[in-house]
Amino acid sequence: MTETDPQSQHGAEYAPLNRDEELCFQTVGELEAALDRGDFTSEELTLLHLQRIDRLNPQINAYVTVLAEQALESAKRSDDRRRAGEKSGSLDGIPVSVKDVEPMAGVRFTMGGLVPMSDHVSNLDPDHVKALRDGGAVILGKTNGPELGHKGTTDNLLFGPTKAPFDLRYNAGGSSGGAAAAVVAGLAVVSQGSDGGGSLRIPAAMTGSVGYKASSLRVPEVRRPNAFQALSPFQTIGMIGRTVADTRTATNLLARHVSRDPFSWPFPVVAETQSSVRIGFDPRFGNFPIANDVAVATAEQMTKLSRSLHVEDLHVGLPDYAELAELWVRLISVQTAVLAEDFRAFGVDLRGKDRDSIPPELAREIEIGDRMSAVDNSRDQEFRTRVLDAIEDAFEVVDIIATPTLCVAGVRNGERGRTVGPSDVEGMPTETTIGWTLTFPVNFSGHPAISIPIATTADGLPIGLQLVGRRGSDELLLHTAESIARLLAA
Repeated sequence: MTETDPQSQHGAEYAPLNRDEELCFQTVGELEAALDRGDFTSEELTLLHLQRIDRLNPQINAYVTVLAEQALESAKRSDDRRRAGEKSGSLDGIPVSVKDVEPMAGVRFTMGGLVPMSDHVSNLDPDHVKALRDGGAVILGKTNGPELGHKGTTDNLLFGPTKAPFDLRYNAGGSSGGAAAAVVAGLAVVSQGSDGGGSLRIPAAMTGSVGYKASSLRVPEVRRPNAFQALSPFQTIGMIGRTVADTRTATNLLARHVSRDPFSWPFPVVAETQSSVRIGFDPRFGNFPIANDVAVATAEQMTKLSRSLHVEDLHVGLPDYAELAELWVRLISVQTAVLAEDFRAFGVDLRGKDRDSIPPELAREIEIGDRMSAVDNSRDQEFRTRVLDAIEDAFEVVDIIATPTLCVAGVRNGERGRTVGPSDVEGMPTETTIGWTLTFPVNFSGHPAISIPIATTADGLPIGLQLVGRRGSDELLLHTAESIARLLAA
């Protein structure tokens, strides 16, 4: 295993691409076709990505562990399969990354830069890693995230922040920030991430990439000892790419039935066609505060889209945004408290001797989870049901819900480990962990959602558009997202 040091906080913007490095920005389809033609080998493509990682990662801090030797060996095996006419799957020979909040057998697993776990090595390959391997993907390494994926920015005390490749003053978002930064900087073709409150869509919006959270239950996640851990709120494994098509291809590779996941769908997703899709635009997703530049740019783009698509005004009757954020913190805190107890098996005491090694937001989650009773949790599930009903009410009149992905366009990097979201937006207070996003209500309900870039601010920061579909209508959602992307590019 070869590891790089991601600690550098300085460095100039990356240099213009040479002709070879342009391959690092081609789509999955383009690369697969070129590999099939023999234009280049997977080994050559992988080496280009590794060279680019060596040059840019010290500035961006997308990767925390780079598996150069393993990746090149995997690429050679892919080339051998292709020569023998035995391709494994849709990502055969394609360089990808895996998020460090998730394990990977034989590789350092810090659970998102948790200081006491800095040298921990996992012996587990979860199902999404197996799916990537089965599909022939070349895994370049593990990407950065916040401790236990606890917030919507990527920064931790062990590795520091992951920076937006186009402006190193800004954070790449979280918790799959390393994954998004790797894709945008050409350090991976697609990246695996996860989403328990927006962790695929938030960094996608903050980097100008595409993050797709499938319908809950579609992508399996075998958890032990608690097979039902991902239930509350629904946490989903997914992918980030530069295009909707790439993200769909990669996610479909993961979407397979696994009987040991009690939530795994036992049936395939059927492609949907619809002559006219009704898009309901709710500019505040209930009553979330939206920064003026985000609000204006999103409204302008939706007006343009309405000339080609059926777009109508919509108001989703969600509870107050501040109460929703508090609900998410309580629900996730129960899981965090359980994880804190599990860490005792590794000699880690996040309530005692190791408490100073975690950020205050994570310590607060453990305290909240410790105080929660079974009755408290049941009442929160009732509150969560109101969110489900409000979104389902909206789907009685539209097919797709459109909202801004985030309340703000960007978040500046703070001191090491201390990057969080804004405490207020347009004078309205926001919870800094995740309350400045419009993503987490969809995790309460389990609906599929995707963030695609829709505009930029005057400062050049990306603005994301969140599209939400009916449960199980993933293909209609993805088709709509592709249609919008084409219209915006025209």
